[in-house]
Amino acid sequence: MSSEKPNFLSQPVVKNIFMFRNGDPYYEARRIVINQKRVCNFETLLREVTGGIQPPFGAVRNIYTPRGGHKVDCLDNLQSGEQYVAAGRESVATSACLSYAASDNLFQVKPLPQNRIIVSARFLKPIKEPCPIFVVANGDVLNPAMRLLIHQRMLGQFERILEMITEKMGLRVLGGVRSLFTYEGQHITDGNLLESGQLYVAVGREKFKKLPYSDLLFTKPRGMRRVNGLEDTIKEEWEKLSPQYLRNTCASFRKRVKAVIEKEGGHIE
Repeated sequence: MSSEKPNFLSQPVVKNIFMFRNGDPYYEARRIVINQKRVCNFETLLREVTGGIQPPFGAVRNIYTPRGGHKVDCLDNLQSGEQYVAAGRESVATSACLSYAASDNLFQVKPLPQNRIIVSARFLKPIKEPCPIFVVANGDVLNPAMRLLIHQRMLGQFERILEMITEKMGLRVLGGVRSLFTYEGQHITDGNLLESGQLYVAVGREKFKKLPYSDLLFTKPRGMRRVNGLEDTIKEEWEKLSPQYLRNTCASFRKRVKAVIEKEGGHIE
């Protein structure tokens, strides 16, 4: 009894061979994987090859080398990566072996010639990015500014730009956008005058209303606007208090706190 312990970490032997059909030189070689655990003897290999290449002559009985037609009858004689010919009970002709051997070129990868890549001139032109602008409705300082992307090819079509702004603004501008102004009041009559990232005012039939539109460029949520409005109201009411009233209130504070302590609680009026 052998004292050597089996090594369960060792991997089974795996071979990859390429198999041709006997008598069919136009058949592309089929790869057959020989796993030691699955293919334990030569008879099992013949069944695997039969199912893999499905030859028209029936079951595979013999395996030959493509060069010389030497018969292979043992798993150990098969070399991984080599090519073989599967046959039935017939033998392999010498002329057929030459055809199989000539097909070795199918498995030789030839390096591709180094060709110079010719690119069309239109792909070498610089890419023109769209012009982003911000637009608000005339007289509207409550709603945030809308961001629009004007394509470079549309800058020369000012009427088309006004139509696009009308579609985006919706009912904010009654009657549609008829003209465009900067937030400072400068009249824009050409799309090429638009500057990227600038704020503009969409005007309908009415005249331009000069308001602080620039404050809308970085708008805050409505909740934040309410907090800011409350803060402004508190500041306004605080400024209405006279200095004498503040001094009297501070002077009476100690007396009122003492009264609360004596009553063991309560509130200060």
